[in-house]
Amino acid sequence: MSAVPSKGKRARTASAAATAARTVVQILTVTGRRFTLDGLREKLREFYAEEGRAEIRAAASLSAVQLLSALLELNETLAAAGLQIRVVNGLVSLGTTRIGEPRLSEYLARETPSQGAAGEITPGMMEILACIAFKQPVSHAEIERVFGGVDKRALVVRLREMGLVEDFAGPDGRLQFATTALFLERFSLTSLEELRTLPQHGQESS
Repeated sequence: MSAVPSKGKRARTASAAATAARTVVQILTVTGRRFTLDGLREKLREFYAEEGRAEIRAAASLSAVQLLSALLELNETLAAAGLQIRVVNGLVSLGTTRIGEPRLSEYLARETPSQGAAGEITPGMMEILACIAFKQPVSHAEIERVFGGVDKRALVVRLREMGLVEDFAGPDGRLQFATTALFLERFSLTSLEELRTLPQHGQESS
């Protein structure tokens, strides 16, 4: 029969979880990057392993499950500010909650590329976007097959953050990807039917 954690230990764990979640939000906000859970745990060890206060030092030893639980719990608070921690394919990122107002959604998506190189569509991203556009709905596994088994998840996540791609659960429960209305607008298309007149993936337009 396992021992029940003491009240003091539970309090330290809760404090450590809160510290870790707060730190992760700060990291994601300032860097604008995505991290794996293990990558974030490494950062927590770097920052807090030698901290003098036990309740803070404990943040350095949280398991992946404990850290994930702390982040998901924090989402309830972040949602009030329109923010959300996302964990997609093992990558943790900070974004907005679902935006219901179309004009606001379009504005934010348009403004993303103006942030500099991080918002531009690179040639590699364009290849993935073309693959999704012509084959949608398409899963990660199907995308990888097109590119010879190369993992393209990070690029897919970036396209989704830019509002050009959206994900949903397919009939078999697997994550599927398709293009959005913003994709049509950005490439001056009125419907997906117009894609039939465009070069297929792997062909260069003149």
